[in-house]
Amino acid sequence: MLAVELVAGLLVSVLATVAFVEIAEEVAEGDTRRFDQAVLLWINAHSPGWLDEPMRAVTALGNYEVVLPLLIFSALAFYLKGRSISAALLAVSTIGGIVLTTVLKAVFGRARPELFDSGYAASFYSFPSGHASVAVGFYGTLALLLAWRLTGLPRWAVTLGAATLVLVIGFSRLYLGVHYPTDIFAGFLAATLWVAAVAVAYLLYLLVRSGRRRLNQEKPKTKPSPRGAGRGRKRVEKLGH
Repeated sequence: MLAVELVAGLLVSVLATVAFVEIAEEVAEGDTRRFDQAVLLWINAHSPGWLDEPMRAVTALGNYEVVLPLLIFSALAFYLKGRSISAALLAVSTIGGIVLTTVLKAVFGRARPELFDSGYAASFYSFPSGHASVAVGFYGTLALLLAWRLTGLPRWAVTLGAATLVLVIGFSRLYLGVHYPTDIFAGFLAATLWVAAVAVAYLLYLLVRSGRRRLNQEKPKTKPSPRGAGRGRKRVEKLGH
């Protein structure tokens, strides 16, 4: 089972990497500009005004000042329940994803869109989206860790709920006009790549540990000679004399 999960994790990592590189090349060459602008303008033209407040509330769920306290609370809850590995995986997936996205933003240096004014201000570079990345890195990983111990309807509810939240956070950035669609896609992919890499590393650790245990169990055990056996022979020999 571990081997199958390891192969699946590697496959996800490879696919996410290929897709991210493809999008990054298109963005760097300017080939996505027309598509990005058309999507943003369409969303702005067809979205009702009453969505403003809900979208601002949803996008706040991707802010670092919201995510980091939630991360501390969730990791502590896992730790107190005896799931220290889950706490570590959640922390590494979230913080690592934030660091990776920040580095990528600095590397690409893509300016944010200025197609319309939604009254919402965002700083730093645009590609890839940090909100999209943290949505997958924190909420996605948290859902996976919770669903891992669940079965049936509760597992599906947690998984679908997290997927919906991730997508809505991504859409909120488009609605507010602070990201291009390709920024959102790249953020999802960058976080998926990182989370898959963390999962692969953990599965490798489990695979190596189980292999070592199996080897230790298969080693032949030499039975020690019972104590006093030699002394008993000597006593018998003395009595015989």
